[in-house]
Amino acid sequence: MSRTTRTTTRRSVLGAGAAVGALGLASCVPPDSDRAAGTGGGEGEDSSGDALAPDDSSLEGAEISILDDNTNLVFKEGLIEQFQEETGIVVKNYEMANFNDLHDRFATAFAAQDASIDVVMTWAGWSAEFGQAGWLQELAPEAIPEDLIRPALDAVSWDSKVYGLPKFASVQTMFWNKEHYAAAGLDPDSVPENWDEFVEAAKATTVDGRYGYCCDIGNPAGAYQNFLRSLLLAGGELYEADWTPQLDSEAGVEGLTKMVELLHLHKVMDPASLQITNASDLIEVFSQGRPSAVFNWPFQWASATAEGAVTSAETTGNGLIPGITVRSASIDGSEGYAISSFSQNKQAALKWLQFASGATAQKEIVEKEGWFPVSQATLEDPATLEALPVVATYEQATEYAVERYGTPWSNELDQLLSVQVFRAMNQEAEPAEALKAAQEELLPIVDRYMG
Repeated sequence: MSRTTRTTTRRSVLGAGAAVGALGLASCVPPDSDRAAGTGGGEGEDSSGDALAPDDSSLEGAEISILDDNTNLVFKEGLIEQFQEETGIVVKNYEMANFNDLHDRFATAFAAQDASIDVVMTWAGWSAEFGQAGWLQELAPEAIPEDLIRPALDAVSWDSKVYGLPKFASVQTMFWNKEHYAAAGLDPDSVPENWDEFVEAAKATTVDGRYGYCCDIGNPAGAYQNFLRSLLLAGGELYEADWTPQLDSEAGVEGLTKMVELLHLHKVMDPASLQITNASDLIEVFSQGRPSAVFNWPFQWASATAEGAVTSAETTGNGLIPGITVRSASIDGSEGYAISSFSQNKQAALKWLQFASGATAQKEIVEKEGWFPVSQATLEDPATLEALPVVATYEQATEYAVERYGTPWSNELDQLLSVQVFRAMNQEAEPAEALKAAQEELLPIVDRYMG
């Protein structure tokens, strides 16, 4: 399971707001002490900085503004209207933006103490970074549904504090084109069980200008995720128990070496992988029948079986990602919503968080978009498995390492690591050399946060 909420044993003072993100925006415009403590005013919270709990005040006519990524169209396509009808709260502004642009927008808005945004999309790294800085409102236990699954809650938590509620759970698994496998003489119904088998299958399906494998390394977040997955598949851990990074460990070097070999030695990785910047683009590439296999999030199934796709439910296989030195491993991609510390509408914003993680919204997210639900009850509902067969693989995946390592320095790690991953992928440096450089650059950053 994800370890994003492990205890910060080296933590003394986490320097609220210091050096947030690659741009260091917090050090330019630091929040005042009240804001940094998460006491941003607004209804439902007093000046003591207590975590936000629900209250019984009337919210009829209250207004909220939401800044989301572009993952979940179901909110704009009906759920916002339903939320307004159920609660009497008005969503006066709902904006969707590309995930790759949101970090710096959030950091800038928070540093300026902008009260115009009430709810923000978040994931484990941003929950840690912005929560530690005092820019996200901590939630009290009574505000948190009791049956949330652990990986989903990890996406909105850091250092034993919960800064939001999840909107979907997500783990990467392997998807393959059964028609390509059958044409290559492979068993179309069996997933490769180890890395050597995967490479052989990728070689067999790299034919006629089509590649056996494709991925999304084209931006900093993608480079990090693809490296982390390979490290885990090689049996590694990104951090020791005290958060000392292990980028250049034996497993890290092995994992990056395998990535480089797919592109340059085996020549089974589509070179376009170095330009693909988003998992949403990767799902389209697979759904149009170009690569024979991808490692992707569960919404790959919904796209691969949608009207207009070259692939279908009958021709799309799904199974565990084959390991390098372990049977399997994966990365967690759960997301959620958090409340800005500067919001003046916190109780109304909390209602949105609870609606998004509740049964009505979760049913839509599962059935229409193909994401895993955040509650145990919805996960165990037979209708969920019927709508999203890859849930069965998800349950298998949780028997192995599933990590994302959301930390306050996640954005800085993405930036520095991606440079070195690209050096290795472009054969400008050996994997060991590239990861040693990344390790040396990351160590002082972790020390700055952890003390």
